[in-house]
Amino acid sequence: MNRAAFFHRRCQRALAWATVGAALAVVFASYLRPALAFELATRAWSCF
Repeated sequence: MNRAAFFHRRCQRALAWATVGAALAVVFASYLRPALAFELATRAWSCF
């Protein structure tokens, strides 16, 4: 594996972990405002 491929794979992995971290942060932040979480869940459910 050459350096460019290694760097690309490392960047992809870092981006994936950052995305997972951001998703977890949003979930944990939603516990601070349960009414907002309920409203968003209701709106999402109404699409089905």
